[in-house]
Amino acid sequence: MSEQFKQPYVGVSGVTSPEIQTSLEDIYDEVGLVAKNRILALGVKAVHKTQFLDIENKYGAEWYPVGESSFKNALRHDNQNQQTIAVAQTYLDPDYVDSADYRKAFVERISRRGTPWLQAVQFDMLPWHDNKDMLYFLEELKASYDLDIFLQAHKPAMEELGPKGIVNRLGMYANFVDYLLFDASHGTGKRLDVSALKPFIEEAHGKLDLSRTGVTIAGGLDGQIVREDLPGLINIFPNLSWDAEGKLHPTQPNGKRGLDLPIVKDYLQASSEILS
Repeated sequence: MSEQFKQPYVGVSGVTSPEIQTSLEDIYDEVGLVAKNRILALGVKAVHKTQFLDIENKYGAEWYPVGESSFKNALRHDNQNQQTIAVAQTYLDPDYVDSADYRKAFVERISRRGTPWLQAVQFDMLPWHDNKDMLYFLEELKASYDLDIFLQAHKPAMEELGPKGIVNRLGMYANFVDYLLFDASHGTGKRLDVSALKPFIEEAHGKLDLSRTGVTIAGGLDGQIVREDLPGLINIFPNLSWDAEGKLHPTQPNGKRGLDLPIVKDYLQASSEILS
């Protein structure tokens, strides 16, 4: 295991406008995360329905940008903030993901549309655990694009492979993954199980080159859960990253599910507190 570490982050998923981006950066500065060696990951959703078919999904445009213009303008075009990383969080349709042409077209589209701000691509629910072609796909992507790769170790992979199997299956391909995200919730808001998650984090820390691949967790996080569940993990794994989504998007009286900035502020405040 390397003594050097990939810079950890605190993530907020579901950003849809430069105005929201600026608000999040202001909160990030206000709560003191800038001094805690954590960058702010800004997640912009990019799924099959909203960015391949260009139609709205059930969560609404306030959470998932729809079409080229909304995706292109989801974040500032002149982003020079070294304390943030802009991430397209992708979900390839399971009916088409086995097609190399589809995967190539999807990535090309997201790369083109996000050119003004895009720095990384996150792959959610990619079936890499049982299809090695997906790992070849990541290797080719890394060689073709100047982008970081965030790879979700999702519930099916975690259940099928277990901690040792996850790391062994990645093998040499872990070198092409900038952040490995353990997330059995996948945006549902289901609370993470610390005791079940810990063996996966331990295995990753013991076997991966942590100077190249950071370790991340997600699952039902908000300010309260961060304060209650994460201190024990941070005490053992101080360079752990984490991300939040579902609980930051509560349903509003008008039925919309955009980011709730007071809830986000409490989440970022809690993140800063446990790092103190």
